[in-house]
Amino acid sequence: VVKELVENSIDAGAKNIIISLVESGINEIRVLDDGCGMDTTDVELAVLPHTTSKIQDEKDLFSIQTLGFRGEALASIVAVSNFRIITSRDGHQGVMYSLKGGMPTTMATMAHDKGTEIIVKNLFFNTPARLQNLQNPAIELSYVTEYVSKIALSRPDISFILSNNDKEILHTYGRGVLLECIMNLYGNEIAKSMVKLFDNDGIFKISGFISNLSVTRSSKKDIHIIVNGRMIRNQKIVNAVVAGYGTLLMHGRYPVSVLTIEVDPGMIDVNVHPAKLEVRFSEEERLLQLLTTSVQRVLKSVDLSIQMKVDEDEEDKKYINQDSYDEEMKDDSSNPSWKNETTDEITQSFEMDNEAPEHYEYHEEKKETIVETPKEKFVQQQYNLFNENTEESIHLKYQLPKMYYIGQLFGTYILAQSDNEFYLIDQHAAAERINYEKLLNELEKEDSIGYDLLFPFNLQFSLSDAMQINEHMDEINHLGIVLDDFGGGTFTVRRIPIWIFRGSEQEFVEEIITQIISNNKKSKLEFLDNLAKQLACKKSIKGNEFHNALEIDYLLEDLSKAKNPFTCPHGRPVIVKFSKEQIEKWFKRIV
Repeated sequence: VVKELVENSIDAGAKNIIISLVESGINEIRVLDDGCGMDTTDVELAVLPHTTSKIQDEKDLFSIQTLGFRGEALASIVAVSNFRIITSRDGHQGVMYSLKGGMPTTMATMAHDKGTEIIVKNLFFNTPARLQNLQNPAIELSYVTEYVSKIALSRPDISFILSNNDKEILHTYGRGVLLECIMNLYGNEIAKSMVKLFDNDGIFKISGFISNLSVTRSSKKDIHIIVNGRMIRNQKIVNAVVAGYGTLLMHGRYPVSVLTIEVDPGMIDVNVHPAKLEVRFSEEERLLQLLTTSVQRVLKSVDLSIQMKVDEDEEDKKYINQDSYDEEMKDDSSNPSWKNETTDEITQSFEMDNEAPEHYEYHEEKKETIVETPKEKFVQQQYNLFNENTEESIHLKYQLPKMYYIGQLFGTYILAQSDNEFYLIDQHAAAERINYEKLLNELEKEDSIGYDLLFPFNLQFSLSDAMQINEHMDEINHLGIVLDDFGGGTFTVRRIPIWIFRGSEQEFVEEIITQIISNNKKSKLEFLDNLAKQLACKKSIKGNEFHNALEIDYLLEDLSKAKNPFTCPHGRPVIVKFSKEQIEKWFKRIV
């Protein structure tokens, strides 16, 4: 019910929507908006089955630009509740229309602000079997909160307030700044971890934010995908986003992402799911590839090393007056008339070219007045939202600074410094990353260069494995390995590729052959990636190994050249850093 009413408010052009629940909505749901409103004739038609103002003929079904279009929701809600609608087109004269179980009870004229208020009481009062299938109030409230959170992320230009039993649960301010909306819903720490993404291939325009490596989740449910203002579910698109992270993420961990896809409405079909949650795309493969490469490119442009904090109290000082400002904004925004001048001025201070959706022309007219507020300073300083060159800058790869070796800690961690930062580097994870990228690069080459062994060596396999090896001999040869079958499970290795590390020839060849015959129908790229991970782990230096300064210098130099110096191939962090300022705070040199 909340979903259908809120979507109607959005389609009516509302910029402020208040959702008030009593007992999680089981007793009452009230949705108030400042949209276009309706007249008496429209009100009577709106509650009838199969009536909608959002399409005019059958051709409109192939270019849906509204959230609703079937004309079924209000009639269905009216049939199973005590229903009242109060609405006005001009902000003066309005109409109230009440129904019970689908039967009209009251029609009256009354004063009302421009917009619509719908009150749904005693839901399912006349269908007890359906009423019994409701979850307990806490679960029902969680469903509503999840939906409102998602719709708020899809429309940061609209203010949403959700309350239950007069207790506010969620509040966004509708200033058109997506990152501010993320902050309202997820909190400061997650908002600070977000990285801006933008791409456009002429068909699909992608924009939004993805989290860096400091914030991950154990499920994919916080990867939000919005298509033309509609929050959707699409596992292929979600997987394409995750694929963009590649080996940056540990197994079973997923990013937080809010990504908006804009495309010609004629290229999508939104009429394939009862709740309109699934969307079919023309050129879907093109979209998936664009998403993956865009995420990869953006992540290469930022510092993904783990930044250690000194003291949460020090960080809190940056947000002076934040809490009191939030309380002030709650008071201003909760006014149903939405005519508070201070709020209007503050709204202007958050409207920005690279955040406001292009089709909202009213933003262009309000940019002249800028009012500095604690909230505006906070967002600007912490997230650098006013960077006009964001789209251009993300094409650059982030480069590690020159690091100077200091020593080793516990024989496992390298201590190094740059001009303004101190680094702890996991030597095994760093070496594993370097070796993985080198091996994968060699494995993906079409022609593997090899050399004949002066002293060939034998490998012994079971008879069943020997049969498998002969079946996969072409794949083995393609990687630059030449074998002779001597029978009885014995193979003589006569030629190997040049990239196999000296002293590891027998171990590597055996591992490669074992991986090939146990491939389990993985794709070629996935197989080579897994093989590179296995071989890199075997070769890399381990913990509790001490190395001289020259060896470590070479390691640091190779790490700086890596495509991704921040995690090992399995997603574990390589680098933890402390700023010079943080260390000076430890010793009270600065306060």
